[in-house]
Amino acid sequence: MLKARIDFLCKKKNITRKELVEGLVTQTHFANILADRYPLAADLAEHIASRLGVSSDYLLQASSQTSETLAKAEGIFELLSQTASSIDEQQVNDLPDRDDTLSVELTTALMKAVYYQQLNDAAAHDYLHRNYLNYYLDKYGRPDDIELPLPLKKAMFYYKIQLFRSKHHYHEALHQAKKLAELLAPGSEPWLTAQNFMLEAFIYLKQHDQAKQTFEQMMKYVYEQRFFHRLSAMYLAYSGYQFTVGLVQEALLALSMAEAHLVYTSSQGEMMTSIMNNRIVMLSRLGEYGKAFQEIDRFEELIQREPEEVRKKFRPLLDIYRCELALNQKHWVLLPQLIKQLESSAETTDQQMSLLFYQSQLSFAQGQIEPSVEQALACLPYYESIQQTNRLETLYESLAVTSEDARKYKESAAYYKKLVYLLRSK
Repeated sequence: MLKARIDFLCKKKNITRKELVEGLVTQTHFANILADRYPLAADLAEHIASRLGVSSDYLLQASSQTSETLAKAEGIFELLSQTASSIDEQQVNDLPDRDDTLSVELTTALMKAVYYQQLNDAAAHDYLHRNYLNYYLDKYGRPDDIELPLPLKKAMFYYKIQLFRSKHHYHEALHQAKKLAELLAPGSEPWLTAQNFMLEAFIYLKQHDQAKQTFEQMMKYVYEQRFFHRLSAMYLAYSGYQFTVGLVQEALLALSMAEAHLVYTSSQGEMMTSIMNNRIVMLSRLGEYGKAFQEIDRFEELIQREPEEVRKKFRPLLDIYRCELALNQKHWVLLPQLIKQLESSAETTDQQMSLLFYQSQLSFAQGQIEPSVEQALACLPYYESIQQTNRLETLYESLAVTSEDARKYKESAAYYKKLVYLLRSK
């Protein structure tokens, strides 16, 4: 680990190893030190550290794996492996970015990256990667079997899970979650988190038997350990499984159970948002539009009690819900008004792509073919990258029809082929 730290510091200082040790030691001897064939002498460490602008301990202790060091890294992993909403932000800010041991320093950076991602703090997330993480991820983040201290290995798996989840690459996320679960004590809080990741992946990948088994196993441990604060999140995830296998009423009941157990949950606001989101989506897909509109109004009432920054954050989400219902009902008079509201509220990439999607479908319905195709093609790559099948089905169908009407039969056939593949894979 000393070699990785030296190389990183040289890169930051924009100097070569040769320049670093010039006049101090031969390059061959230094290479042997970095290969752990010889120890790094304290006096040499002092000179090198001075040239790199760090303390000598920052080099001498880089590879330390004492019980104290590993316990410190383990504590950081356990703290930041909780959901971001349940972590005191001051605790995160108080964690030093630099530590004499690389195990602690890199564990902290990986878990902070996860924390920033959960908070959607793109600026902090990107800054951490540009100035630190990208180098070490290139060094240690590729092979799964690389030898790392246990807490750091856990942090690496956890980081990869969140990375792949954010990209909807659930095969990879599931692989990493299984690797992480093998390193954790069954029934512990981090183990249940890993199981929850696996349950989510099984549902997304339509591996229904595994999803059911995982849920039942988790429930057993939750009641044995009396981890009742986990129940809302578990019922929320399980409702997704039930909905995908066609157990619609059971799915809605599971959401009610998730809401009923919120009293045990520290992050009630975040969990309630997810419960209501899932209920609105389910009711919309069932065609129960009246009930879905009632849930949206209820959601809006809850949000109105929050500070202005929270209301602003959720405004585009409410607009998207209403646009979706208007589109499903083919309410071509109401949809333009709702699209106009979304135009003024959409901020994130997903929200802006949703706006393009609704605009394309409205243009298509109004017979405005050229803007419809332009808008559809603008959002199509995004939905293909995240494999959002409901959106893709609609886009492929409308693009196939417009291509066919324009006598572009080759393009039309290609879109129909993609549509058939999606329908078969459902």
